[in-house]
Amino acid sequence: MKDFSKKMLTVLFLISLTLSISANTEIAQAEMDGATLPGPQLVTDAWMFIAAYKADPEVLKAMLPEGLEPNPEGQVVINMYTVPDGNETSGFGPYTLTYLTIELADQDSYVMNSDIKYPGRYFIYYFNSSPVMRAHTEKIGIPVNENTNVLTTTEVKDGKLTATLMVDGEPWIVSTADVGSELGNFGGGHLNYFGVMPKEVDGKTTNQVVKYPIPWNGGVVDTQNAKIEFKAAKDNPINKVKPIGDPTWAIWTKGSFVYPQYQVVN
Repeated sequence: MKDFSKKMLTVLFLISLTLSISANTEIAQAEMDGATLPGPQLVTDAWMFIAAYKADPEVLKAMLPEGLEPNPEGQVVINMYTVPDGNETSGFGPYTLTYLTIELADQDSYVMNSDIKYPGRYFIYYFNSSPVMRAHTEKIGIPVNENTNVLTTTEVKDGKLTATLMVDGEPWIVSTADVGSELGNFGGGHLNYFGVMPKEVDGKTTNQVVKYPIPWNGGVVDTQNAKIEFKAAKDNPINKVKPIGDPTWAIWTKGSFVYPQYQVVN
């Protein structure tokens, strides 16, 4: 009986080891695919919860690289969404994503046939579930989160939207809103996003600011009573940019957009 138990333990260990090697191989291949994936890349018909909220202005200013200034409104824009069908992309495949950005001064975006101008946005957190996308975005200066065990979920039930960012199986951000079902107010334009990439100057590594002019179009449904709650541990750095009030605006939107090739700003 003891010999049988030892053999079973050995078999289970070998199976576990094989599965682990296989999973690591798949991730490595996905990262390689993402690193070589050409830009631009298209994503279509994604349902997204996007909202702006005020945060500590001194914290926001300290997080920006030289050459970028925070918008006077002192706001963070959060986007939480899922792309469950890889056929809605031109190469990324299925993924989920929550990202946070700082609104910028003097970097306004273009909105088609409108006097509205959305402030530019600088990436500060980027939680992507796909190794393909993480590899692709990291090489162009978007700050991919070191923890890869991340998942964003969105659910609408009885007119209530719940969007959740999970990290290591724990909720970090939970957003809710009352949403309608009729899609309207269609529009389009360009959104100016920014990141940083390292470059060598006189043998030293410095950061250069890069811009991603992202074309988009889509529509929205009625969105009311939005709330955003940070649930990460108190000592988590993400709490530095938690809301200091309810969102100033929020939308539940279905849209298409492009991850463009980056442009060097400085």
